[in-house]
Amino acid sequence: MSEPKQEAYFAKLPESDLQVQSKLSLIWLVPLVALLTGAWVAYQAWSKMGPTITISFQTADGLEAGKTKIKYKNVEVGKVTSIHLNHATKGVTVTAEMSKDFKPFLTDQTRFWVVSARIDVSGVSGLDTLLSGAYIGVDPISEGAKTRQFTSLDIPPVVTRSTPGKHFILHTNDLGSITRDAPVYYRKFNVGQVESVELNDDGESVAIQIFVRAPFDQWVYPNSKFWNASGVNFAMNAQGISMHTESLVSVLMGGIAFHSNQVGRNAESAKNNTEFKLYATQEDTLKTNHQLGHQYIINFSESVRGLSIGAPVEFSGIQLGEVTDIQLRFDANKKFTVPVTISINYDRLEHKVIPTNFEPYSAAHKERTNSLVKQGLRARLQTGNLITGQLFIELDFYPNKKPYVINWDAYTPDFPSVPGALGIIKHDIPNIIRKIDAMMSEVQELSHKLNHTVVPEISNTLQQANKSLATMDNTLQSNSPLQQDLHATLREVSKAARSFKALSDYLERHPESLLKGKEEAIDE
Repeated sequence: MSEPKQEAYFAKLPESDLQVQSKLSLIWLVPLVALLTGAWVAYQAWSKMGPTITISFQTADGLEAGKTKIKYKNVEVGKVTSIHLNHATKGVTVTAEMSKDFKPFLTDQTRFWVVSARIDVSGVSGLDTLLSGAYIGVDPISEGAKTRQFTSLDIPPVVTRSTPGKHFILHTNDLGSITRDAPVYYRKFNVGQVESVELNDDGESVAIQIFVRAPFDQWVYPNSKFWNASGVNFAMNAQGISMHTESLVSVLMGGIAFHSNQVGRNAESAKNNTEFKLYATQEDTLKTNHQLGHQYIINFSESVRGLSIGAPVEFSGIQLGEVTDIQLRFDANKKFTVPVTISINYDRLEHKVIPTNFEPYSAAHKERTNSLVKQGLRARLQTGNLITGQLFIELDFYPNKKPYVINWDAYTPDFPSVPGALGIIKHDIPNIIRKIDAMMSEVQELSHKLNHTVVPEISNTLQQANKSLATMDNTLQSNSPLQQDLHATLREVSKAARSFKALSDYLERHPESLLKGKEEAIDE
């Protein structure tokens, strides 16, 4: 049909009563609002959801999915969501959901471990887990590569990264009784702990990592000396008997101590992870390094029992060196000698410090040594302690000794010596024994003479004496003729004495009778 006819046709059709609604029905608003609300809640939950990580453990002891929490400074930062076996590592893999705020700390430097009730050398820890159950501890650090997979520590770390202080590494050949968690002392203050002990790759030394807390770490300097303070240090040497201990705790569980000579405001502390040597005892840290001294060999022909490597070499009670080697030599003349190598540092007398690159035997040193030897400087063994029997080498002057010339062309020059007190005794013992033997021979000869000559003569003399005594006894008896004659003689002497007394009395009265004689009596 043509367009005019079509328009006429449609114009004649009747109009419909249906009307199109301009607005949606209210019934559709309810599901739409529910959908939007769900989406908002999901968005909020998703926006607050933290990252998911996996942690490998050796065992799941104490861990429960949906219950075990991950804590940092006793604040929950995550929660275990699932636990399953890891057949590749033969361990356990734990899946945990961390809080969103913890995301910056998920690096390869962050450490995880199980916290439970634990008793070790450092004490008792984690007692609160007996009621609340074990939890996973974390030591977060933001430095490092980002990661979502972690391997837990077998045991909790000694210190966390947030603890202020410094780490140091000590090297020693013998670990002794030092263990992890052993204390570190400074002037008998407990200032840190041993973090770990490991055998070095060479298998001949041990590396010990320690941590010194702040503010005590400022007293560790590059020249600080560390020593093993474990147990009781009991020493018997040439200086005598000594005993030292740091504390009762170090006696039971071991420990490390250190001291510093460079203490002051301008001194610079040692940096983190500085390496030090661990000495066996405190006395070792105080020893002077005599290895920088001049080497000499002293040939002893006497016994050196009691002399050990490290024994002091002294002059007037001042240590100038030490023994560095002891050998035994057998020469072509079948004579045994004991060459003892010593190191002497003459410069200690002048308070000088020997440089590490000094010339071992300079012209000045040779001239000075020759002068001292010419004056009688000699070395000899001396007993340092009668109880321990330890020996040391003493340098002293003996002017009357035979001159000695040092051979400086030798690789190690010989130093002159004299016998020690024991050596002198040993040297003189044969002479003493010979003199004693000669004396004993004379005693035996004298005894023979006494037995065969003097004794018989003495016996005869005694017999004669007995006879004489018997004769005298007979003579002195009261009825013997001698006694009777003696009594008669005594009577005559008594009469003569009376007559002499009468004469004396008469002369006293008539002294003129000495000239005239005795006058006759006149009768009246």
